[in-house]
Amino acid sequence: MKTIIAFSFLIATTLLSQLAFASGSFTINLVPKTEAKALLEISNNEANQYEINISSSTGEMVYYHETKENLTNHSKLFDFSKLDHGIYKVEVKIDGASNEQLLTIGKSGIEVGNPVKKTDPLFSFSDDILKISYLNYSSNKMELYIYDNRDLVWKKEMNEEFVVQKGFNLSKLYSGDYRIVFASGDEIYEYELKR
Repeated sequence: MKTIIAFSFLIATTLLSQLAFASGSFTINLVPKTEAKALLEISNNEANQYEINISSSTGEMVYYHETKENLTNHSKLFDFSKLDHGIYKVEVKIDGASNEQLLTIGKSGIEVGNPVKKTDPLFSFSDDILKISYLNYSSNKMELYIYDNRDLVWKKEMNEEFVVQKGFNLSKLYSGDYRIVFASGDEIYEYELKR
């Protein structure tokens, strides 16, 4: 049993390392060019398809595009003159990793914030062990919730560590369907499992 758990963690570590390498070389930069235009520059060491999403502070999507081919670099000039004044999120995703940058449109033009990296957690469940691997780029406090139907059956708070590789023994839970909710700052991730 210990060999299986150790092997599972080795696989999770390998996947996490690959994700860290991929997301570590993946960057975006939003550069103001005029009062109403900004250039989005995307670069990565490996060729990938990119998903670009621009949304308002209310969550309304104002732009969405997926590249058709695999690219290492991609750039696009955006004209924001027709958008209302406010704060917008520019998000670029590849393979479970994303980079975000806030854009403020005001009377004096546009301003951009610093890019923020994010990765989706990796979940697996076998032999009554729930395994989670996650890179906490934002150093957020994290929490794990387990729900049976709509009832909370277990909660665990985690520190702001950067690399999360944890296993949780769920053998004391009854057989059935469960929903795992992992929260890191404002980001919420869900995983369904059957025990």
